[in-house]
Amino acid sequence: MSEQYPVSGGKMVISPDGTSTYVRFYDRPQTADETKAFAKYADLSPLEILRRLRVAEWNADVCQRERDRWRVETQRLQGELAAAERKLAAYPPDGYELPKVVADLLAHTTAHGWKTAVAWTLRVEGGAYVDVRLGRLADPAEARFPGARWEYQMTWGFPGPGARGARVRTSLAKTPDSAQWRDAPSLKKIREVIAANPMPRTDAP
Repeated sequence: MSEQYPVSGGKMVISPDGTSTYVRFYDRPQTADETKAFAKYADLSPLEILRRLRVAEWNADVCQRERDRWRVETQRLQGELAAAERKLAAYPPDGYELPKVVADLLAHTTAHGWKTAVAWTLRVEGGAYVDVRLGRLADPAEARFPGARWEYQMTWGFPGPGARGARVRTSLAKTPDSAQWRDAPSLKKIREVIAANPMPRTDAP
């Protein structure tokens, strides 16, 4: 308590050895709003006030635990929703299908233990595009920096249902020797990289 305020009260503290000390309180002056709010406590003993304070603190602690529990539950549900949206986005819209070169690339990627992700998006102006991501984490022995990975991002655009897709935008790549995105190589080169770096097997002996 700051001594910049006038003495508002005090109490006598008796130590185990029998000595006593008077402790002064220097509280900020009570406001008019506080005077009204504190009026209901005027007839309560200090012990009863402490009891009510204890109950209030317990209730606040319970509320905090409930908030924390619901925060965790909300994060879990958001994760499930995001996973469901990813699964839904992987299905092609009516009238569209993956180009054979993309389907073959995904099969090749999966066969070598890499992860794949496909996300379709319908365009407001018509047509659609599909984003394709391929990748796997590098082993520590393969990596030059923590979290190193091979990752490729490519997009194919479709002018309308039934149309053949064509690669659009700049395809991007990350590799264990570089954490920065850069232009991806050709599909043939990507297939070669995947074949040369399959996901190590983790089968138990």
